[in-house]
Amino acid sequence: MEQIEQRIDKSPEYSQILTDVQQCYFNQRTTLVGPSVTSAINDLAAKHVRDHCTLMRSGCAFIIHVCEDEYRLFFNFFSKPTPLLDSMLESMCNQLYDILRPLIIHISHLETLAELCSIMKVEMMEEHVQHSLTELAAFEAVCSQMLEDVQERLVYRSHIYIRNDILGYNPAPGDVAYPEKLEMMESISESLKQGQTQGQSSRSGSGSSSSSASSSSQEVAQINSTTAETSIKEQSSIMTPLRINTNLTPKESVGSYMPMSPADLHGMWYPTVRRTLVCLSKLYRCIDKTTFQGLSQEALSMCIHSLLAASEAIMKRKNLMDCYLFLVKHLLILREQIAPFQVEFAVKETVLDFSKIKDAAVGLYQHKYKLLAFNSSNALLQFLLEGTPHVTEHFVDSKKDVDNQLKKTCEEFIHHVTEKMVGNLQSFLSKVDVILKMNDDDGAHNVSLRKQPFAGPEKLHDIVTETYKKSEKHCAIS
Repeated sequence: MEQIEQRIDKSPEYSQILTDVQQCYFNQRTTLVGPSVTSAINDLAAKHVRDHCTLMRSGCAFIIHVCEDEYRLFFNFFSKPTPLLDSMLESMCNQLYDILRPLIIHISHLETLAELCSIMKVEMMEEHVQHSLTELAAFEAVCSQMLEDVQERLVYRSHIYIRNDILGYNPAPGDVAYPEKLEMMESISESLKQGQTQGQSSRSGSGSSSSSASSSSQEVAQINSTTAETSIKEQSSIMTPLRINTNLTPKESVGSYMPMSPADLHGMWYPTVRRTLVCLSKLYRCIDKTTFQGLSQEALSMCIHSLLAASEAIMKRKNLMDCYLFLVKHLLILREQIAPFQVEFAVKETVLDFSKIKDAAVGLYQHKYKLLAFNSSNALLQFLLEGTPHVTEHFVDSKKDVDNQLKKTCEEFIHHVTEKMVGNLQSFLSKVDVILKMNDDDGAHNVSLRKQPFAGPEKLHDIVTETYKKSEKHCAIS
């Protein structure tokens, strides 16, 4: 073979002989190895029928070994590469693709699809293919196609998830039990603090004696510790772009990163907020930025709608103040948690504006006698010029939508609280302003403020007293 390869430039016959020999080699290798590869892939599919991630990982690892072994074996006989080698290896890789693709297009869970993307992008493409570009060229092509299939399925399932589980979420009574949920968690927090204080005092007073803390306090403290550690893991899994210092001890990590109040744990968030952030964190590293921007805009918009619906339910069962506080709390959570994503949340939308067609059609009907006019006032010509739909483009920024909704809610909350506490005083001051403006106008008859029925000393005393009582009640003024 070495002699033939050295003479391929001298005569086309040598080149043809080399091609025939290589074709014969690949035919034999396909006949010998092909059934074994097919059998091994089928065995893996039967073994991991319920675990798609393990099947993907083990199947790709097997094909990678086959490609590397066949590449090395080929160069034991030949010294120059040929496209026939990649063609044979690609046919073997396609056997894995034919097994996996029917499974991929039926996967419904976002977690499984996101993990499959991670396996192919990180474990296969970055850790294997990038270090052996020549040997794994055929595998790279097939793996890229599988990755595109998984990403397409992930985007499709994300749209369904956002529509059904975020926008279409039907809250349970416990989901809108505000502020009872927060009050319950605060009471638990206080009981835990008291239990810890009692445990520390008993240990310091008894020296080497055993702690006299009650068994119930120890049990609650253990539950709190487990909850805190679990919440840290879940919080880090939700916010993929965030980096957490792993050099801290578990105790330092809890104290440094977890809020003091259990009511602020993300497990207490409204379900659609938690689902939105989990969904975005899974999509962030699995799909390209352009697609992620579109999905994030849709997810945040639907999440805001679900929060507004939940706030209305809270308002019906409680009051307007709890409704505003619920909205402010969760909008602040949304704004804080989407900040680490290094993408723009603005999406350009292109729409056709048909608003002028109606007016143009009315004009055509009113001037139908000008249909045959041979001048610029021809009715049909005017209809075509004026009734053409216009293409309009505008940007939708979901991050700004969150900020605007938060600003609007805060303003409404401030107005509501102000009206509730000093509403009577505000009404009095508004009437006073009207009287003062009337007196400032030139030529207007002066009106005495103290002679007005609403501005008498007794009325004013009652207004101030009532305002003070409301302030003392709501602000705990001593």
